[in-house]
Amino acid sequence: MMIASGASAQTFSLDDNPSAPLTSAFYPGLFSAEDPFGLFLPSVAAGLIGPSPSLITVSGITYTDGDLLTVVPAFPAEPVLDVMAPLGTYLDAVSQDHEIFHPEVSPGMNIRFSVDRATTGLPGTPLATEFGFSQQPGDIYISEMLFPNPGIFVGTLGAGPFAGLLPTAAPAVPGPHLLEIDESGLNLTAGLGPGAFLPPAVPAPPIGRGSHDNVDAYNVLPDMTMDVDGDGINDRDYFFSINPGDASAFGLSAAAIYSVPKGAGGGIVPAWAPAPFMGLNALGVAPNPDLQGQRDDIDGLVVWDFGDLSPNGDDRAEPNRDYALFSLSETSASLAALRATGLPVDGSTIFFTDFTGAFAVYLFGGQVGVADISFSDTQFNNIDALEICAEVDEPCDPCVLADVNMDGAITAADFTAWIAAFNASLPECDQNCDGACTPADFTAWIANYNACTP
Repeated sequence: MMIASGASAQTFSLDDNPSAPLTSAFYPGLFSAEDPFGLFLPSVAAGLIGPSPSLITVSGITYTDGDLLTVVPAFPAEPVLDVMAPLGTYLDAVSQDHEIFHPEVSPGMNIRFSVDRATTGLPGTPLATEFGFSQQPGDIYISEMLFPNPGIFVGTLGAGPFAGLLPTAAPAVPGPHLLEIDESGLNLTAGLGPGAFLPPAVPAPPIGRGSHDNVDAYNVLPDMTMDVDGDGINDRDYFFSINPGDASAFGLSAAAIYSVPKGAGGGIVPAWAPAPFMGLNALGVAPNPDLQGQRDDIDGLVVWDFGDLSPNGDDRAEPNRDYALFSLSETSASLAALRATGLPVDGSTIFFTDFTGAFAVYLFGGQVGVADISFSDTQFNNIDALEICAEVDEPCDPCVLADVNMDGAITAADFTAWIAAFNASLPECDQNCDGACTPADFTAWIANYNACTP
């Protein structure tokens, strides 16, 4: 197993709210983590597993499920606030804009993920080991296999809402993974209480009421935190989804993606990508009719946005240009409808959309080592947080490309330098690494500039 050596900055959230915990889903022999659709009401089920104990820190600070947290060396006993909850008090998924990792410069990538308190891995995997020691819900895992950048599938989905299996999807084909970050590396606890940590692969106390931290959302690329300069405001565009309860209360959708432009601080409505853009909320029936027609719930998310988010949030997902990977909470209507056709999807399945009104299976959970329905014949294994691991192939680093005049700084002067390079057909004109100097490089320079400036 590969273990991170101590705490380092990451952005993550924990389930769920100490003041109003969600109900917990019951599976044979145990309660799982959150029950986002409230199927196990009445509230006697609330808090039977959550909330994560470190939401009330050693120093006495109380956070919510929606707050984005990080770790800093000055506070070795607890997570600290990165940025406040973007909307409401619950957050299911979060993703910075991953546009710099497009297929031309990042053709392959690994999958990072976290799981809930009921999920295990395939035999022999680190997740299975950590599950056996009651340590898995606060960990970050990473696939050993490289998978193709999903951007190669933009424009290929056809009619929705469900567009089938992509060539990357292979049910019942197991894939290995590594333990990348133990929960102790995020200043989280596995049953010993806030501020008390265990190393991996040693027995922890059994998972019980409010005993173990559960990483619910996670982001580390392109920047390790949302707040880069420490002023409490996000310095990068990011995207998020909310749970069905908050969505119903606010008149929104748990199957939509919302945006926070850099410097905005809070969530922007209407949705950056409404559910129909992804083919969601179109299959099956609402799991809980009392939740205002909430059918699907986006639970893990990675977004590639090639436009610009303005402070007033005018911009939206662009079909056939932007794209995303996502997972759905177990009991989402689309999962139930697809399972009814014999397709082995569950809460660990990773889907792809290019926002053309359709979604498709990108990977099954077993391909990253989760014991999904293809292997376990059960439907309660679940990916909570979703992220990628990718690098930009040199010389296509956007921050190198954007510095057209090569003075070591990315400024407006580089735009003037790019115009000169374009007019002279110089190599510096090529901002999208396609080997040609064309008007498309103007848009690419803007994207590179935005990606590499606060």
